[in-house]
Amino acid sequence: MKKYAYIGALGFLAVITTEFGIIGILPQIADHYHISIDKAGYLLSAFALIIALTGPFMTLLASGFDRKKVMLTAIAIFLVTAIVSSLSPPFWLLLTVRILPAFLQPVYIATALSVAILKGGKKNENELMSIVFSGVAIAMVTTVPFATYIASLYSWTYSFTIQAIVSIIALLAIYFTIPSLPVKEKKILR
Repeated sequence: MKKYAYIGALGFLAVITTEFGIIGILPQIADHYHISIDKAGYLLSAFALIIALTGPFMTLLASGFDRKKVMLTAIAIFLVTAIVSSLSPPFWLLLTVRILPAFLQPVYIATALSVAILKGGKKNENELMSIVFSGVAIAMVTTVPFATYIASLYSWTYSFTIQAIVSIIALLAIYFTIPSLPVKEKKILR
């Protein structure tokens, strides 16, 4: 069924809004914390570095758990870190809460794709994967610029509020739409 692919895309919207939403507000963050743009850029580069270093391992570790719970956990982490970030914490804490969801971004992506294919059927797998990945494109042209625009009108913290709202919507959609999907075969981690 395509609805699982659309739910995966909605989660992608939250994930990508969190990852790239920071780009448009780096100057405001640098001004707020009285730091250089380069140092503020750690908020993006640390996120990307964590994904690159831990993505395969975290995805493998999560592969043995119920897929619905994995998706819910990942989006819940994105939600909590967006809320904490919107409270304008000290820079070290902002950097820490930016890093935490990066551990689960690849996990969410792999799980959303597997759920879409598992529930939608192998014969439609390319179409279902393209629906899930459409969340990236939609985020790049809607929520990321919108969050930056709202931040330019008010404060950089509102960008994180937008991220939290998108995460809440994705979390609720996953919770109420996707059935429990336990893993039937044990994965060998070697």
